[in-house]
Amino acid sequence: MLSRRRALILAPGLMAMAHTLPAFAAEASFPSQPLKLVVVYQPGGANDIIARVLGDRMAITLGQPVVVLNKPGASGAIGAQFVATGAADGHTVLMGGMPLVVARAMYQVPPVDFEKSLAPVGKAVNLSLVLVARRNFAGKDFADVVAQERKKPGSVSMAVTASTYEFYHARINKLARTDILKVPYAGVPAAMQDLNGDRVDLLIDTLAAQKPFIDSGASRPLAVFGDHRLPDLPQVPTLTELGLTGFNDQPYVGMLVPRATPPAAIQRLNAALNGALARDEVKTRMRQLGLEVAPTTPQAFLDEMRADSARFEEVGRAAGIEKQQP
Repeated sequence: MLSRRRALILAPGLMAMAHTLPAFAAEASFPSQPLKLVVVYQPGGANDIIARVLGDRMAITLGQPVVVLNKPGASGAIGAQFVATGAADGHTVLMGGMPLVVARAMYQVPPVDFEKSLAPVGKAVNLSLVLVARRNFAGKDFADVVAQERKKPGSVSMAVTASTYEFYHARINKLARTDILKVPYAGVPAAMQDLNGDRVDLLIDTLAAQKPFIDSGASRPLAVFGDHRLPDLPQVPTLTELGLTGFNDQPYVGMLVPRATPPAAIQRLNAALNGALARDEVKTRMRQLGLEVAPTTPQAFLDEMRADSARFEEVGRAAGIEKQQP
C-alpha cells in the first residue's frame, strides 16, 4: 500500500493522466463508424467525381466505409448547413470550397460562414473553369455574345448552377456591359439537358465536368478562367485576354467539418486525405479530369480561404455588385 506521502506526490501526475486518457481514447477510436462525405451538387459533377475517387481511397486508410451523400440546392447552402449543424465528431465531412469563399461577397449574411461554422480539414484539388455555349448557338466566340447582347439585351441566357457562378455571371455583365439572363439550376445535369435542348445558351462549369461534352461537340468552349490558357484547350482564350479583368481565380475544393470537431479527428482526416492525394492512381485520375492535386494542412487551407474571401469582396465592391439577402 502506498504511504500517504507517496500518494500525495503521485496524485497530480495521476490526475493529469486521467484527463489525457479520454483524448487518447478518442483519437484511437476515430473513426468508429462509416463516414458521410457531403457533396453540395447533384451526382455527375466535378465535386461528386472528386469525392468518390478520394472517398474510396480514404476508406482504406481509415478502416471505415466513406459514403458520398449528395445534398444539392440553394447554391450549396443546404449541404453546407447539413454539415455545419451536424454532430461535430468527424464522421460527417463537407466537400467545399469556392461557394463558401464567395458567400461573403454575395450575401449580407452568408448562409454558412466558413470560419464561424466549419473547420478546415485540407484542400484536395485545384479546378479549371470554362465558359461554354450550346452546340447550335449562333455566335462563334465571346465577342459575338457581347455583340448580340448589346443589340438586344436579355436575348442571351446563362445557366447558373452554383453561388460562385452567380458571382461570375454578375461580374461578366458588369464588365462586358451586357444583360445576360441568369437561369438558375440545381445542378449541372439539368443545365446540360437544357443546353443540349437549345433552351439555354451559356454555362460556366469545371473543365472536369465539361470535357466529355466539349470532346463530343455537345458544348463549345468560348473562354477559360485563370491567368493562362489550359493545356487541354490551347485554342481557347482567357477572359482576361478578351478584356474582362479580375477572372484569374483558381477555384478549388477541399474538405471541412463542423467547427467543434476534435483536433485529433481533423488531423486523422487530413492525413487520410493527403495520403489519398499522394497515390499515383489518384493523381493520374485527377489529371485525366483536368484537375491538379493540392494537399495542404488545415491551417494553410483556412489561410487560403480567408485571403480569397477578402479578395472576392474587394472585386465585388469594385464591380459594383450589391450584396443580397440570403
